[in-house]
Amino acid sequence: MYSQNGVINRAALKKAAREKISGNLWNLWKPLLVIGLVSFVAGMFLGLFGEESNAASILSLIVEIAALPMTVGLILYYLNFTRGKEFDIHDLFAYYDKRILNLVLLEIVIGLFTFLWSLLFIIPGIIAALSYSMSMYIFVDETKTDTMEIINESKRLTKGYKWDLVVFHLSFILWDMLVGLTFGIAAIYVVPYQTVAQTMYYDELKAIKE
Repeated sequence: MYSQNGVINRAALKKAAREKISGNLWNLWKPLLVIGLVSFVAGMFLGLFGEESNAASILSLIVEIAALPMTVGLILYYLNFTRGKEFDIHDLFAYYDKRILNLVLLEIVIGLFTFLWSLLFIIPGIIAALSYSMSMYIFVDETKTDTMEIINESKRLTKGYKWDLVVFHLSFILWDMLVGLTFGIAAIYVVPYQTVAQTMYYDELKAIKE
């Protein structure tokens, strides 16, 4: 636990994240490289149809939907890693099954809700995005399976922690600047670090709310 009386010790959590990734950078980069390779190939394929063509737009949407289970599989991979469970590159493809329709529906509903809140103003849109930010983790954990149950559970987890979540993300700003200053080289360390820390933050929220 990295919290006391409901207050998350961000420094302790991030320190633990750095300890976890020590000696594991290759394991943490393997799924990212697979996703990057698939994205590169998909981009090359779409480029054959021209960026402005209707065919390219339709295919782009298809590719985006087809890639969604892989991005959620990445969450599974990192959750298994941070929890000390067995993790494997096959985790990336765990959701190309009967749950893919539930996953696509969840993504559509979250996108729609966030868009509608954004119409009111930028701030409500940001608050909505923070409220729904744990939805895919919950989907992976299967503690809730219905679309609205998952969204409501994410809202429950983030209730009272939205500002803390903002501060948590902002706490990586110097690391992000380092990536820019090193022309992306520092991302070799920073990307796995941030991803592991964010995954651990989710688990900490779960522990607090339970």
